[in-house]
Amino acid sequence: MRLSPKGGWISRWALAWIIGTTAGLNFIRYLRSDFIKQISSTFVPLLGREPYEWQGLGHFLANIDLSATGQFVMILANWVIFLGVFCGLVYFFFSREHSGVFGRASRVGIWILMITFGASFGYTVMGRISLLVGRLTFLFRDWLGLVS
Repeated sequence: MRLSPKGGWISRWALAWIIGTTAGLNFIRYLRSDFIKQISSTFVPLLGREPYEWQGLGHFLANIDLSATGQFVMILANWVIFLGVFCGLVYFFFSREHSGVFGRASRVGIWILMITFGASFGYTVMGRISLLVGRLTFLFRDWLGLVS
């Protein structure tokens, strides 16, 4: 019907149905896999994790563990995540003037966002350079035999 001048509008219905159905199905998939997973990852317990349930300050100080998976590091990491998400959301809250404590939290949110975006950009650049080094190594050592 696309070639018919009077019936060309009918072809738009089939295309709209296909695009709408695909968008709806992918939206559900996106919500389940990315959006909800990301939100649930920010709900972290502020006083410990599963193997380290909070048993009081005395128990915490007697068994303090500074390893990467220890209770102190987990509590510190969870507080950094909580405060970073909170301050980042405060920065995007435009219904109130950013002054006083609200303004300071907003400035911390700006810094959190800048550090996060900078780290992800640096990670992307690092990955691209790693791919370049791998290709150059293949070219000069394996393929051309110029480097031993």
